[in-house]
Amino acid sequence: MNLIFIYGPPAAGKLTVAEKVQEITGYRILENNLTNVTALALFPFGSPSFGKIVEELRLSLFKEAVSGSVNMIFTFVYALGRDDGFVKKIVDLVESGNGHVYFVRLFCPREVLLGRVSNASRQHRPKITSPDKLQGLLEENNLLSSIPFVESLYLDTSSQGPEESAINIIAHYRL
Repeated sequence: MNLIFIYGPPAAGKLTVAEKVQEITGYRILENNLTNVTALALFPFGSPSFGKIVEELRLSLFKEAVSGSVNMIFTFVYALGRDDGFVKKIVDLVESGNGHVYFVRLFCPREVLLGRVSNASRQHRPKITSPDKLQGLLEENNLLSSIPFVESLYLDTSSQGPEESAINIIAHYRL
């Protein structure tokens, strides 16, 4: 099982790039926001119950994907320090099934993120759409960081389109 773990701040283009990778590889996509929406049906964002349910849902989905050898792409907003334990659990789970995790960090300048966050493509999904809210989240949660304990392919989505990013991911990891 191969897992392409695409991470970066909101509006970096994670889902758009993931969809292009999917078109080429056939890998399945697990968008991080989908588990958030499920947990939000019962618990407020950021509450202990919300965090617990989101992590349990994601781990359950990953366990099944590993046992079924389902190649997948996961999109994730990484917060330095806060998410380290979860990332390590995913790596351990995938590698315990003889799978491979390929990390891709998408980034672009803050002003580009703030300009993209209100794009129409984000309006029909459960995503952040306010530049002010994004600015606050970036400052409060250190969302512009790399995962320090893994090797990642770095792609600036302000200088290349989603198709080029997808091709670079596939070529870099020889998928």
